[in-house]
Amino acid sequence: MKKLLLSCVIALLAVPAFAVEFTSGDFKANIYGNIYADGFYTYSSDKAEPLFSSLSMSNGKHSFGSYAFVGSSNFGVTMSYQNVSGTIEAGLGDPVRKFYLKYNIGGRADHYILAGRDNNIAFYNYGQMSNDGQCMIDYGTLANKRRLQLRYGISGFEMAIIIPQIGFGSGDDKAYTDSFGYSYTDNNGNNVDDTIKSSDYMFNYLPRLELAYTITQDTFNFKVFGSYGAYMYYNNSASANIDSFNKTAHMFYIGFGGQANIGNSFLNYVGYFGQNMYLNNAQGDYRTGFSKSALNPISLVSSNGKYTIDINDIYSAGGSLGYGYSALDGKLVSQIGIGYSASFADHYVNADQNIGAFLNTQYFVTDWFSIIPEIALLYNIDGANGENQGFSIVAGLVFALNF
Repeated sequence: MKKLLLSCVIALLAVPAFAVEFTSGDFKANIYGNIYADGFYTYSSDKAEPLFSSLSMSNGKHSFGSYAFVGSSNFGVTMSYQNVSGTIEAGLGDPVRKFYLKYNIGGRADHYILAGRDNNIAFYNYGQMSNDGQCMIDYGTLANKRRLQLRYGISGFEMAIIIPQIGFGSGDDKAYTDSFGYSYTDNNGNNVDDTIKSSDYMFNYLPRLELAYTITQDTFNFKVFGSYGAYMYYNNSASANIDSFNKTAHMFYIGFGGQANIGNSFLNYVGYFGQNMYLNNAQGDYRTGFSKSALNPISLVSSNGKYTIDINDIYSAGGSLGYGYSALDGKLVSQIGIGYSASFADHYVNADQNIGAFLNTQYFVTDWFSIIPEIALLYNIDGANGENQGFSIVAGLVFALNF
């Protein structure tokens, strides 16, 4: 057993040094991976819920869990021959995270066609570890989603046709969850439940269009982006429980973001505005760990004794700012960030306002192994129903192996 454990450790330590790249003529294979071991403690106020926890005490006020190990650990291979490359990436939380083919037109890195499952083109990574490597627990930024897509890029311009991922996973589009995809049960007043199943009405969607243009210079990059999608709900034949309807919910967002390097310092920034962003999960899975029901613009309502679809558009805006400093020839990198997001609608009592912040320091023991202590804050300033939903303070330590 000791020999087996020692062999595993030696193999793990040897991976970054010996298994990163293989080349034979025009064929090349690159192996990469990120493995995280982490533990976080969360203190939550009375009205807040911890984001993730495997152990909780005092009715959830104190909780412990892992954020990065399952959500961010990955292992991938990119194989290329001349101008064509293929990538497949595996993970723990999502067994097949990415798979796509890419063709670089004329051998240019900035002129390509990509087909497969990859990240959407409008998201930003500030390096916050208690949010799977994204930022602000999705406060003030857009969430990274891996989606099937066909993407074309040339000289900084990118256009993608993205297929919504409709299901019941945490990272899926939300257009077909909550009342949709589950049975909707109502008590008819005679202590008898009338159940409306998802099969009693129809649902469809259009592939989402996403556009971006990035300006890249030696010390900064700046991106503007936009996205549009439509989710359609219709029922052509009325029944005893549900009325006929044909309604469409429109989702869009526009924004900007980028990074600037000034000496040993760097600055990240993002800003956005959108409508019904909950439907494609652009606001992220975590979204405070507080109640998210008020963010859904779609609901089933009773009208004249029958249920029908009701759409109440919800608008969202947000922004975030991050600052980092690199010392000791890049061995020590400290980051601090703050983000704000708000959602508002005619049927809200108040705007739903949230703020998030984080502070961490990454120390590189070697080029491929680092230690990251972090502390983060989540605070709901106002809830859509007129009352705040509390706060959470998160603190933890991450061990990262990157190759």
